[in-house]
Amino acid sequence: MDTAPASQPNAAPPVELRDELIELEYNYLTQSSFRSDELRDRIFQFYLLIVSTAAAAILGLTQLAKPEQLPGAPFDPLTIKWALALLAGLIGVIGVVMVPIFVRLRRVVIECLQGTVLLKRYVLNVVNEKRFGDAFIWDDRTLPRDENYSSASFLLIFVFMLLDTVMLSLPFYLWLSDWLRPFAALLWTLVVFIPLVTLQVIVYRYMLGRELAAAIERNRFMVKWVRLGIEATPDLQPQIRKPLLQAFGAGALVLAIVLALNLLLEIGVLRF
Repeated sequence: MDTAPASQPNAAPPVELRDELIELEYNYLTQSSFRSDELRDRIFQFYLLIVSTAAAAILGLTQLAKPEQLPGAPFDPLTIKWALALLAGLIGVIGVVMVPIFVRLRRVVIECLQGTVLLKRYVLNVVNEKRFGDAFIWDDRTLPRDENYSSASFLLIFVFMLLDTVMLSLPFYLWLSDWLRPFAALLWTLVVFIPLVTLQVIVYRYMLGRELAAAIERNRFMVKWVRLGIEATPDLQPQIRKPLLQAFGAGALVLAIVLALNLLLEIGVLRF
């Protein structure tokens, strides 16, 4: 009786199936990266819409605080002022809560880049063509390991942080404007504004570094890299300490400048 040959458990898959799976995996990684960036942009646009709507509402409520324009207004100026402060503070808190979402989305993008590089490396091993790898921009030598302050993704997130900090700082400005001149109230509000922005940047960079380090510790990328038989593994360890010190130094410098301006204003060197 004829018997079919036993299938080898470690036999290589057919070439067509292998190529199809590689194509599906590559498309999944690129689509995941694209959707993460798209979701980040939508969150930014959503929050920008909230802030702009709140700004229009605040301007409208400010008109109600002027009895000469609306003599029959049902609210007194103090109630309107603290309603503005409560609205701005709530919007600012919403923005702060959204910052960790950007961390997770950035991690997805970087992990998708790692996955595409892994697939490229596998294809290079199969093709065994030395110059074939020069056709790819991202490889194990150029693969980004974290996020630079000059990157477009961080600048977008930084603008988001500025928006939510403006909302958080507005109650302080409204409070200080009762007994200080407008320019002096603005300068002292910046004393609160700058540390809040700096703290958000520090927390964002720290969380991003921890997320990327946790992804590396789970060995979803490095173990597979070794299994491909590649001895030299890429350096993917994210920087944590250096970005934190840079953010702290920049915030401290700007805060020192604002404090110096406040001092010059108090002693009468600056007059506004």
